[in-house]
Amino acid sequence: MGKNLIYLLIILLFSSNVSIKAQNYIVKEGTASFKAKMPLNSYIGKSDDLQGTIGFKDGTLTFSVPVKSIKTDNEKRDGHMYDLVKAEKKPNVVFEGKFMDDFNFEEKATQTLNAKGDFTLAGVTREITIPIELKLVSEDTIQLTASWSLLITDYNLERPSLVFIKVNDKHDLSVDAILTKK
Repeated sequence: MGKNLIYLLIILLFSSNVSIKAQNYIVKEGTASFKAKMPLNSYIGKSDDLQGTIGFKDGTLTFSVPVKSIKTDNEKRDGHMYDLVKAEKKPNVVFEGKFMDDFNFEEKATQTLNAKGDFTLAGVTREITIPIELKLVSEDTIQLTASWSLLITDYNLERPSLVFIKVNDKHDLSVDAILTKK
């Protein structure tokens, strides 16, 4: 009788962990932003329309942002940006990837996992690796933070300029999100 109880407890323990790991999480709220720099100036573009999912069973993640939801607090600059990234024909910035590491649902601290995948901007796709910080806030909620840099010329984009001063090629990107169990 005692052994059967122990076996039952072990099975329940492992099956509850598997059911958590098998869950999909979807963005409840989130932002995506970039920072562009130039000599003596910089500006930030930000969107509150981050969409995405994480599937822990297969380790996949997908995030997208509608280009026209990105605002820099300057309508003229926004218009130039939308033209530059071909927003009419390529309306979304997208990352589709897979975690290279496993998320430990037993760990309470923030975990950094690398995700490798395809990042598409202005219709150009490049494979990148992004370090992603995940924290299990509750069984149903995960906090996500990611930051990385890219060169806009890698995506066949011309560096914008103000008069004769060009924006730096390197842009810093970040994503912050709260995901809930689907």
